[in-house]
Amino acid sequence: MSSYLPEGFKRIPRADARYAVSEKGVVFNMKTGKMLKSQWNGTKEYTTIKDEHGKQFLFCYEDLDRMNYNPLTEHWLFHVEQARRIPDFPDYAVSHYGAIYRVAPRKSGIRAKEIHMIHSGIHQGRLKVFLRNKNTRKRVRVDQITEQVWGAESTYEE
Repeated sequence: MSSYLPEGFKRIPRADARYAVSEKGVVFNMKTGKMLKSQWNGTKEYTTIKDEHGKQFLFCYEDLDRMNYNPLTEHWLFHVEQARRIPDFPDYAVSHYGAIYRVAPRKSGIRAKEIHMIHSGIHQGRLKVFLRNKNTRKRVRVDQITEQVWGAESTYEE
């Protein structure tokens, strides 16, 4: 296959070389010269394409810049960030300043197969997160979890 790419088109990271995306976000199969259909999932528009190994995946033009990011690693989390696991919730870790991370990634979903920070929200005037332990889901206060894991070393402030 030739490496010709028309002006205004970009290669798609992770995708087979035959796919390219226009400046407007339309995905083309450069081998056939046809535009690919996209679908709306309720939040974003996606196009189903294949990677270099023939496995299908959903590509979102809005996330094109995000494609080059490096996901968090356990080494960074435990050695650089120096987070510690939460004893009651072993799939999670907390930093000394209260950032809570999911260490054992889920198998499906938006953040599937990657370590990520958990979204927190205010409930009854306190910052809280939902944590899962096997089949239970529990809302816990960030200040209590941080204090439990870090004790006097905690720098968490509300």
